[in-house]
This record gives sequence, structure tokens and C-alpha cells, in this order.
Amino acid sequence: MNHNILYSFRRCPYAIRARWALLNTNQVVELREVELKNKPIELIQISKKATVPVLQTRLNKVIDESLEIMIWSIERSNMHELLGDNNNEKLEVIFSLIETNDKVFKYHLDRFKYASRFNFEESASHRAEAMKILLSLNNRLKVFSNEGKPLFLVDAKETLADWAIWPFVRQFRIADIKKFDQNHEIKHLRSWLNYFFTHEKYPIIMKKNEPWSKQNEPLFFGQ
Repeated sequence: MNHNILYSFRRCPYAIRARWALLNTNQVVELREVELKNKPIELIQISKKATVPVLQTRLNKVIDESLEIMIWSIERSNMHELLGDNNNEKLEVIFSLIETNDKVFKYHLDRFKYASRFNFEESASHRAEAMKILLSLNNRLKVFSNEGKPLFLVDAKETLADWAIWPFVRQFRIADIKKFDQNHEIKHLRSWLNYFFTHEKYPIIMKKNEPWSKQNEPLFFGQ
């Protein structure tokens, strides 16, 4: 195999953040859009989880965790500033924020956004718990805003934390766009999210593609 392959799904926040990292670190991959109800055997054969995203490198290494794909791409590009410039204290904050997002926020997000799949009566309480986390992110950004610094989550500098978290905040917004956009309590977080929405590369990572088939010409992403 002479190129990297990424199995992806357009709307999945884990896949979004993997694509975002790959694109912004100039890593070219063959993008294979997956139909979740009809997963290709090629994906199932290389990953027991068979959940997107999955990266198969040209050296045949399989990475099936989105965060690991992001770190792989950052390290290959030597963009160490995204990992806190190898400062252990900053790195700890970065991964602490991501862990809260992945393990706590995502739990409440799913039970709020997809209430019909869980317990609809508990939807409001899950939204409230998710909002607590969003407010804590907003407060981090507020400090930097008051100091006239850029709106990024760690030390007012763009890091892996920003890249890993924004697709999930996007999912939260989609559940009730009007309510999110009119919430003054999270105005700094809304500005932070808008940075990604208005980024020139946002349309590229969110472009709709046909499900992958062996019969199709390879679709290269990141060129």
C-alpha cells in the first residue's frame, strides 16, 4: 500500500476531529466514506471495533482511536505547539479537558441530543450537566478575552484540546441551534466555535462524499 487510508463518516464528531487534524497538519489520506449500516469488509478486517474513524497507514499500521490519529498527524508534522510545546503542565491540562469532553460531556450530550434512544424524561437534566461543562470552557475563554488574548482553551494558544473538543460542541449546538446561539452565558464559547465554522478548511472537512466502493476512483483528502 503506497498511501494512508482513512475510514470516516461525515457527521461523526470523532471522525470530524480526525479529519480536521489530518487536514491541518498536511497529511494526505485516501478518504473512504463509510455507510454505518453497511460497513465495508475492508474496515471490519483491519479493526475489531469497526467504528470510524480508522486510519490504515501506508506502513499498514492501524489506528482506530480518533485522538491517536490526531496525535499521529501532529507528531508527523512536528507541530509540537499543538501539544503544549512538550510542556508537561500544559499537556496535562490539554488531556484533562479532552478527557472531560470524551468521558463526561459526550455521555450527557448523547442523552440530551438523542433523548428518544434513552430516557426522554431525563433529557433536561443531561442538558444541564452538559451546560455546566460548556460554561467551564466559556469561563476559561473569558479569562483570555479579558486579557485581550486569542480565544483558545489552553494558554490562549491553539492546541489539541481545541481541535478535539469543538466537533462535540458543534453537536450540542445542533440539538437546539436557536437556544445555543442566543445564550449570552456562553458568548465566548460561541465565538470560539465560530472560529472553526468560519475557517477556510471547514467546508473541506464537512464536504458530502459518496459512500466508498472498490469500484470508485480513490478520493484523496488533504491535497
